[in-house]
Amino acid sequence: MSIFGIRSDLYAIAVSLLFADFGTGMMIPMMPLYITELPSGADLDIVIKSALVFAVFGLFSVASYPVMGRLSDRIDMRKPFVLAGLIGFTVLAVASAMVATFEQLLVIRAAQGIMVGAMAPSVLAMLTHVSTSDNRGRSMGIYSSIRGIGPALGSGAGGLIAGAWGFDYGFYVCAVLGLASIAFVSLFVGETHETSESCESRESRETSSTIVDGRDCDPESEIKLLAYAAFTTMLALMIVATMLPAYKLQLDASVGGLGISIAAHLSARLIFQTPVGILSDRFGRRNILVGGLCGTALLLVGMAHATTAIQLPLMMFAAGVTSAAVTVPALASGADLASPGMVGQQMSLFPMASGIGMVVGPLLAGFAAAYLGFAAPFYICSGLMLVVGVLIARRGGCCGAAG
Repeated sequence: MSIFGIRSDLYAIAVSLLFADFGTGMMIPMMPLYITELPSGADLDIVIKSALVFAVFGLFSVASYPVMGRLSDRIDMRKPFVLAGLIGFTVLAVASAMVATFEQLLVIRAAQGIMVGAMAPSVLAMLTHVSTSDNRGRSMGIYSSIRGIGPALGSGAGGLIAGAWGFDYGFYVCAVLGLASIAFVSLFVGETHETSESCESRESRETSSTIVDGRDCDPESEIKLLAYAAFTTMLALMIVATMLPAYKLQLDASVGGLGISIAAHLSARLIFQTPVGILSDRFGRRNILVGGLCGTALLLVGMAHATTAIQLPLMMFAAGVTSAAVTVPALASGADLASPGMVGQQMSLFPMASGIGMVVGPLLAGFAAAYLGFAAPFYICSGLMLVVGVLIARRGGCCGAAG
């Protein structure tokens, strides 16, 4: 069965994970603000602590992605990994409300990273199995838009709930949402496997695209370059999230207002991911991807010089649009290029890149802002985005980047 030309399996996956995504979105503004209430044995600057909360999560998820992706390919099963990740999310959300020190929270964040590492590669492999090259941009866009509802609403709700009823209440809500996702995945999401037709289709594409415009095109190197683009978008988001305590002081903004800034970014991605996916299927992915990188780079420079509380959510919304123009074409092209029998492993490069962004972003924001000034991390990330954009543009029509 298909809806709007997309298999219903894809909708089942996206909707089932929507509840946990809402909880994940709640944690984005809650975590860096939660640490202000936790005692610590180390006398660290608040921005450095905020950086560590995000970085530890990203570090352990990055270490888990390739291992879990390879294991899911080997046994050709995805659903058990998704359920394991959701169960871990639920248990650890409750544990977050019970920590007594900053150091205990870091241990919880490490375990949360491992749970995400177990789940994400299998989800991307499932999406690759239930979509085709002709509709992959639309499929990734629709999937990302449905799942984006959770983080978009959750990030706004997280700040408001924490401000009104306290952080403990917010974490318990996250746990209930995790239970809902566990139930939906168990009931409505079926197992997916690599089919002989999809293997033959990808083998044919790889053979035909080995030489493009007289140049050698290595699919694996193309996937890595696309993953670099995904890395920079997460890097940008994490820089802003890590700087929330500094923005609170600099702009005299409220906890709820800062949560809305993150929600504005995720809401824009929610709205524009499907249109971007459709456009990438029709007109090619490379130019859209490069434009998204350049647009986000310019907006980051603007965020470095925000002077009022209203400017930040407006620029974050615009950055959500440009980020959608990066992530959707990159994922669709990566799925096109994935090799038979290695879908989980190769698609794990994208969550791995995002995970590295979660590690590097907070550390870059914390240390660069502390020693080079508030605007430094924004300029550094902007420069990296422009470099990746140039590299992708120079690849021309090679493999997946052109769509």
